[in-house]
Order: sequence, then C-alpha cells, then structure tokens
Amino acid sequence: MKTILLFLTIFLTQCASKNKDTNSSEVIVENTIEQEEYQIKLLKVIADSRCPEGVNCVWEGQVEMSVGVYKGNELLEEKQLVVNSRTVEENATWASQYSKKTITFIGVLPARVKDTPIYESDYKLLIKYD
Repeated sequence: MKTILLFLTIFLTQCASKNKDTNSSEVIVENTIEQEEYQIKLLKVIADSRCPEGVNCVWEGQVEMSVGVYKGNELLEEKQLVVNSRTVEENATWASQYSKKTITFIGVLPARVKDTPIYESDYKLLIKYD
C-alpha cells in the first residue's frame, strides 16, 4: 500500500511539473550536476532506507546523502541532504540558489528493489528544473 502511495505521489509530482511548464528538464548524471558556473556533486550516500519495490512498508524511507557545491575546483559548500517526500521543497530551494533555473526536485537513483544491493558507485543524482 505504501509503495503504491509513493509511486502515485511521484507520478502526480511529475504530471504537475509537466503541466506547469512544457520546458521542464530532467538531469541524471553519474555524480555531478552542472548548473552554469556551479557543480552540485554527490559526495557520499550516508544511508538509504527507502522502501524497496515489491515490499509493503509502513514508512516510505529516505536517502541521506552528502553533496558538495563547486565553482571550478573550489568547494564552496558541503551539505547533507535528506531526500524524502517531506523535504522536496526544502532541498529544491537550497539547490536553486546555485542555478539560474528553478530546481523543482532533487532525488537519487536507482530505486531500491527487494533483494538487490545498490553499490555506492551505482548512485546517481536526479535533478529536475524548469
């Protein structure tokens, strides 16, 4: 039930962002998001407690990750982000200060799947912006 609710929330969020602006973009990269003169880089996944696909969970879970903001080779800020359905707006507002475009979502891929491990090198940042 919780998995269905999570997917429905993600689906509605994607539909809402597409309805807002047909120029919305989605960026998926190995570990760095380049926004004009700044780069947002995934430094480390600290914890991933998301509910795996194929499992009924009481709680949706979350990903805790450390990201760095760079200008050239200089680290300007290192921040720990908690990614779940309640922190979408807060994380997007923080990241938007480093972009001329409005960032609407920060997430992490891949999705968790029951009995399938995710290695540190498999994680990718997902950023959607208008």
